[in-house]
Amino acid sequence: MRLWQFSRLHGNKIKIDEELGQALGLVNGSQVFSAMFRYDHNGSTSYELVLSTFGPENYRQLCQLTIQMIDQPGACAQAAKFLSDRNVDILNSVSLSNISGVSMTWKMLADLSYYGEPSDLKADFDALKKARSSSLELVDTLDIQVSHIADRYTKGAAYGSRTVKTKPIKRKHKASTIIANDEFEVPQEFLDEVEGLKDGQPLMMVGDMESYVLSVTLLEPQAKLVRASLVIPDKPGAIARVAEVMQKNGINMISLESEVLVFYESMTLDIIADVSAAGIDTEKLRSALEETLTMEKGRYFVDQLESIEF
Repeated sequence: MRLWQFSRLHGNKIKIDEELGQALGLVNGSQVFSAMFRYDHNGSTSYELVLSTFGPENYRQLCQLTIQMIDQPGACAQAAKFLSDRNVDILNSVSLSNISGVSMTWKMLADLSYYGEPSDLKADFDALKKARSSSLELVDTLDIQVSHIADRYTKGAAYGSRTVKTKPIKRKHKASTIIANDEFEVPQEFLDEVEGLKDGQPLMMVGDMESYVLSVTLLEPQAKLVRASLVIPDKPGAIARVAEVMQKNGINMISLESEVLVFYESMTLDIIADVSAAGIDTEKLRSALEETLTMEKGRYFVDQLESIEF
């Protein structure tokens, strides 16, 4: 799951709203570590700030654990006891009943630093299940995957690209920051690196629940964002035709999400786009999108097209 919001830089502070903060643990009083990257591509430069509640020294043994259990009293206790007995530290986690009284899932980020290798933990679990140990009678399966927080935090979003040059911004002092009043105070060393930075600079913040990091991207000062919500055909080429309308009119799509309504018939398409360099206004954009949708057989339409105020 990915969460996003748009905001502005206020002096040297960034406000993090409750939805993002609660999901990622970036709440008042939390300790936050930060990294900044500069990306260069075809003469254009962009910056990204990455925030995490986990420091670099924690990364090596952080893992994503998914535990499937019977939805009965004691299931979570058995799973937690199995991990506790092996000095596995449960960090961010969420459990949810899938089918009441039948099954539930517990997903967590866990620190194996005091235990050992993920493969050994999995082998230990499998051995107990094979032996039909009563200590895990309410726990069905354990899946372990090494977390990619380290890559996201230390290598940047464009790691491995052949065309984008990534440069980590070095800091002399790597102290953490404490969130207060729902705001993160950006280290001055990072602010000094950004050329032409202005107070009130627009920001895009994307929370990644897989890696538990918040990505903060600096948008152009003149950015003008709109949200378009459409109902389109659920068939090959439908999204491409909408994207071509955007491209034709010089509109840069920042975010695109699709979700099927009726299989093989209709789906929703939500787009966040920067129209600051568009050759048409929003009303003409609506008309262009509606014209494209009328070429399809069925009831497809532009449900919403509005400016995003932030």
